[in-house]
Amino acid sequence: MISVVAYFPSLYPDELLYSGIARYHQLSGNIAQKHTIRDLFGNHLACATVDLPSHLKYLSERLGSVYSVRELIMKHTLYPYYSSFISKNRASKAYDLMSEGAPQGKVHVLLGIPASTIKLPGYLRYCSICYEEDLSLFHEPYWHRSHQAPGVYVCQLHKKVLMESKISYVTRGKKFGFTPLIELEREDSQTIHVHPECLYQYEMVAARSYELLSATNMVPDCSRIAKVNLIEKGYLTAQGRIRFLKLIRDFNTHFPPEFLRHMQCEVDGALFESWLHKMIRGQDLMFHPIRHILVGNFFGLTKLDVGEQYEYKYQEVTRKGGSTEHENNSRSPNQILDWRKRDELTLTEVKQVVIKIKLQETKPRRISLSLVSNSLDKFKVPFVLEKCLNKLPKTKRFLAREIESTEGFQIRRLEWAAAQLVSEGTKIQGWRLLKAAGLNRPLRRSVEEKFNSLCHYYFEKTNRRSFICT
Repeated sequence: MISVVAYFPSLYPDELLYSGIARYHQLSGNIAQKHTIRDLFGNHLACATVDLPSHLKYLSERLGSVYSVRELIMKHTLYPYYSSFISKNRASKAYDLMSEGAPQGKVHVLLGIPASTIKLPGYLRYCSICYEEDLSLFHEPYWHRSHQAPGVYVCQLHKKVLMESKISYVTRGKKFGFTPLIELEREDSQTIHVHPECLYQYEMVAARSYELLSATNMVPDCSRIAKVNLIEKGYLTAQGRIRFLKLIRDFNTHFPPEFLRHMQCEVDGALFESWLHKMIRGQDLMFHPIRHILVGNFFGLTKLDVGEQYEYKYQEVTRKGGSTEHENNSRSPNQILDWRKRDELTLTEVKQVVIKIKLQETKPRRISLSLVSNSLDKFKVPFVLEKCLNKLPKTKRFLAREIESTEGFQIRRLEWAAAQLVSEGTKIQGWRLLKAAGLNRPLRRSVEEKFNSLCHYYFEKTNRRSFICT
């Protein structure tokens, strides 16, 4: 027969189960905390685990099922935070271990926490404003679980930097040590050091972490990030290769370097096997929730219902025929694409690309089919242009006129070089013009004619006998 524990305190909103047990020990009058463990878990020796406690089925039974196992796990531990981005199978195993019981640390190993380069906090944390408000409302403060998530240094409610206590987060050396917040010597606490210029980013992480704690399993597919967000942001070539140099440069610009160091999420642009490379490639690995939060923010997700957002975006892209490397194969075999409409849309995009290429102030690049294709917005033109030209007659005719031959490109380089020399106030001489254009003699006939034409034009314009055409 299971004896029911009397006088177990009601758990407050966002309270850690660890905190509730600590308050019970204080109320129980037990001298040794082992006695409290026996009261609450029977003969099952549970440890004082801050984030992912176990043997919770027995606790629920001893409490007369006032709190279900699910309620204890989902509302008063950090399980929702860690389970948001792992497979449902692994999440289910972790849930069962927390319910039935497991040796200390086994749940953490299953969730990849010890192997992660992002370490657990050293000490329990609290918000000084929450402390006073809880004291006023509930007549006692308590440990909030949202303040204990790794990478959270700001209270998501009050936007105030958290205080760090002297109570150890990892309880290995004190297996049965439950310390209530009310017993804390507040003068021993200190404000966590954060970079003032990064407060916006810290607040974002705190808000997203709170959302994870309030959500259920999300499991976004990293390969879908590559198929949707990389297309939208222009990080895929026409051949479906990821432009990692550009992506990492933009990622490191999006987040201040001090912030990434503090979050233990730096990305070295010189490396080709960083955590960001692996996540974007969609490798079958576990990534810390903080890294999912940062990637989601980088790609512009306003909140972390990422599973739903990615699924919606993915379906939207595939409806439009999107793919990273080739024509989308996910559409129904009976679906007929409107290539006439596609031709009109593609022509508009191609014209804009050609205009941009011609107006570039940097050294000219030859207008080729591959350059035009690589410069297209892959979200608007989600197929490989070269493979579909026969289905796009208007686009094909336009490109036939605009794609440059070797002579045509050399003529445009001469015109660009002449304009550059004039803008610099440099005296235009034949050798200077050839050098600026990157050309050497002998020139092909049409290029030679353009060269002579430019020489004579500027000679007449300057009306100087010193102008030499060589």
